[in-house]
Amino acid sequence: MVLGEIGRRNETARLRAVLARSRRDRCPVVAVVRGEPGAGKSTLLEAFGADASAAGFRVAVVRGTGAEDRPYSTVNRLIAQLRPDDRQSVEVQHRTPPGDGPGGLTAAVPTEQDAPVALCVDDMAQVDSWSLWWLSELSRTVPTAPLAIVLTARICGAGAEAASSPAYGTPDKPGAVLLSAAEPIDLPGLHTHDLPEAAAARCRVRLDTRTAQVCGELTGGNPALLHALLAPHAGSAPTADAVRATAASGILTGADRWLAPLSASALALTRAVAVLGEGAEVVESAELARLTVEEALGAVDQLVDACLLANRTPLAFRHPLLESMVLGRIAAGTRAALHLRAAALLRERQAATTTVAHHLVAAGLVGQEWAMRCLRRAARQLEQEGRSQDAARCLRAALREPLRPHEKSAVRRELAELDAFVDPERAVRLLDAARCESHDSGVVLEYALALAAVLVECGRAEEAVTVLDDAAARLGRTSGDGAWQLRLRVHKAFTCRRGPLWLAQAADPSGNLNRQTSQRGNVGRELAALRAVQEADAGADRGAAVRHARQGLPRGEGRGSATLLWHTCGVLVAAGEVAEAWTHCGRGRQVAGARPGRWDHIKVELLRATVLRARGDLHAADATLTPLADRLLAFAATGHPSAVAGVAALAEVRVLKGGTESARSLLAESGLDRDPLPWRRDSAHALAARAAVHASDDPARALEDLRSAGRLLEDAGVRNPAVLPWRSRAARLLSARAEREEAAELAGAEVEAARRWGTPESIGTALHALARTENGERRIDLLTEAAGLLARSPDRLHHAFVQADLGAGLAELGRGEAACAALLSAFRLARACGAEPLARHVQGVWGSLWGTGRGPLELSGIATSTAAPDPASVREPSVPPASAVHASPQSDAQSDAQPPQPDPQPASPLLDRLTPQERKILHLAKEGHSNRDIAGRLFVAVRTVEFHLSGAYRKLGITGRRQLAQVFSGG
Repeated sequence: MVLGEIGRRNETARLRAVLARSRRDRCPVVAVVRGEPGAGKSTLLEAFGADASAAGFRVAVVRGTGAEDRPYSTVNRLIAQLRPDDRQSVEVQHRTPPGDGPGGLTAAVPTEQDAPVALCVDDMAQVDSWSLWWLSELSRTVPTAPLAIVLTARICGAGAEAASSPAYGTPDKPGAVLLSAAEPIDLPGLHTHDLPEAAAARCRVRLDTRTAQVCGELTGGNPALLHALLAPHAGSAPTADAVRATAASGILTGADRWLAPLSASALALTRAVAVLGEGAEVVESAELARLTVEEALGAVDQLVDACLLANRTPLAFRHPLLESMVLGRIAAGTRAALHLRAAALLRERQAATTTVAHHLVAAGLVGQEWAMRCLRRAARQLEQEGRSQDAARCLRAALREPLRPHEKSAVRRELAELDAFVDPERAVRLLDAARCESHDSGVVLEYALALAAVLVECGRAEEAVTVLDDAAARLGRTSGDGAWQLRLRVHKAFTCRRGPLWLAQAADPSGNLNRQTSQRGNVGRELAALRAVQEADAGADRGAAVRHARQGLPRGEGRGSATLLWHTCGVLVAAGEVAEAWTHCGRGRQVAGARPGRWDHIKVELLRATVLRARGDLHAADATLTPLADRLLAFAATGHPSAVAGVAALAEVRVLKGGTESARSLLAESGLDRDPLPWRRDSAHALAARAAVHASDDPARALEDLRSAGRLLEDAGVRNPAVLPWRSRAARLLSARAEREEAAELAGAEVEAARRWGTPESIGTALHALARTENGERRIDLLTEAAGLLARSPDRLHHAFVQADLGAGLAELGRGEAACAALLSAFRLARACGAEPLARHVQGVWGSLWGTGRGPLELSGIATSTAAPDPASVREPSVPPASAVHASPQSDAQSDAQPPQPDPQPASPLLDRLTPQERKILHLAKEGHSNRDIAGRLFVAVRTVEFHLSGAYRKLGITGRRQLAQVFSGG
């Protein structure tokens, strides 16, 4: 294809139609090709001339010279081309008075009737006004032969804007008259799908689809800008990132074409707009360019007419590459000075912090305290928006400012926390270098703790222990109150818990730390959190575990809040205080560091998913973890403990929802399906997730994984089944294989451990496993006891499993009505939780027992199928704000200490499933009290009322208050 026709098929066809119309109608036909500089007007005009010549036209092509002092110069050059061999050709003289008619040019047209003429005039803005008048008059005459006149015009607008463009005079001037009479043919930017062909023809560059799209975004499809952008990549196939890097460098050819004609004021304003960026206001741009507003407005008109700026305010370049060209032509020192002035100017005008920080980053060292504060605030805001790389640039700029040791330490730690999620090795190098060069004891301590945290998240707990020991040795030579020593020991204990099991020997014996007196501040909360997790592992004193967990809950937005929240709320969940844990999850989203792009954010989201899973909200747990899946998979493959726990949790949720193949893929991508796994605590959850995946197709492998998880937990000193009920899961698999003796031994051991811990869900889960090893009435008794316990716990999902087994057992004994009620309860709970495999199983049991005689199972009075519900229709419980209930750890106890509220004996057996707080709130709701009234009566937050109501509705299988009367009446 001819170069001028690439991406211009429609425009080429219209120009050929001009030739055909002039030949057919034997009258002058005028067309003007309009577009911005570099749009390809001249190339298209050359292609038109070639087409005209091939069609038998005598063609004359000239370009305007801008020589206004030589009247009729363009006309005379046209005549010379039409009569190259006639030395007596007519020459129009400047003395020819206007109004005498274009006799010279008319005389130049051949007298033969069949000799058509095509006149091509490029860049009519440079044509003298006398020649334009001649062309205008010629277009209104009746020539002796077909005549086609095609001109090009640099016009950034279209339609009415073209006719009134300053370049062509007022409407009564020859240029404007000629434009208004001509057929306009506008040249937009090339379409993205045409760019690869144009790049190959013009620059010998191969573009893939993504790179072509980026080129289109940068150049607007302008062929000249495309050539400038791709010229450095001639003969290659650049990537999209390489093209962006070329644009950002500003080292581009062709800038003079756009900038050379500008006046000094217009050039100054162009630089100001380029420095301020898109959205620059006229007044701010004028001040930065040191122009008055009136001067700036005149310069804006000139820049719009030159097609540099878009014809709108706030000011912006027509194409991003033009901005890069302007910035690339500003000397580095001048550019830094402009950015610094822009930062000060925008700060005075109270512009957005991130906008001011952008200019501070570009300016370099400022040397003022306000700049450092602005950069740090901007970094936090950019993190909240998920722009981690921009936030890191702000922090690196802040490090250039003169900082006190503690300030520099804080900035370096913030930067390392950002890098830890993107480039952990860089974060480790930064913190290690800073730790070694610091001499202030407090700074050394903070660097050591931050570096240890990064190493632990990277799965390098051994190195983290070495760092903490080194810090203890260095700080041992300094004076102090000893709080830092305890802090290092507590962090070392936590670090050893997350590393290989042999590393636990390097930690202080738990008794040494437990004998420490109560401490205040962060160290006190960290010590309390450690005691809480140790009590939870031992599984002997649930009250002490909850008390320590509440003492260890983070206060405010201090450093490490998300880690404290992870440990303490994990203990609360294991202790059955799920509602309280959920409340603190809502607060956790507001703690320092829990922002997208940091591991603290991952921990808070994992904690939320853990609470949702404990409540049986599978859809909500899946929706919480799925957005993190890519990151979790990538880091789990390299051994990050938090990522391993996250992938394991997501895989188990997917299995329970019926997505076994999806769960299998998660384990394969993360490498958790390979043996052996690292012998550390997080691997126990990975093994349990593997067992859940293989339970249906390879029970033997699932059983071995559960036994391995049990051995690992035993080695770690974890005896609490609330942490991971591996014995009951293994017992259920053994029972299915008729190996009841071993199953009964495992289940019995778990029942004993669960009763020692004392939560209804752990006891009910263990009793369910034990019931699987029994027959007849003994089995029914155990299942009934388990169902009663689980009905009073938040674990609706396991309650559904027990109800399903109870229904099947009752049916075997001929207790049809009781079996019907149990199966209906199981089905409703399974559907509410999103456990579709269980719902289908219950439906199958129902059908096998009663066939079609009783009809299908019903959910809230409506016959249902077992098709999976739309996840979008499953609402996640609202998250209480930080100011909600449990502002102090004892708020539950305080609310129970208030004057007793009505708590009548339940009129329906369904109410046995509710917790006392849920029954209390439900009774008040039945009496017509609003959520706000209930909150005021019980001294709790409105969202806590909503949380309990949501849980109660799910347990009862109802949808709202209108059905409460039926529930309380026993219906």
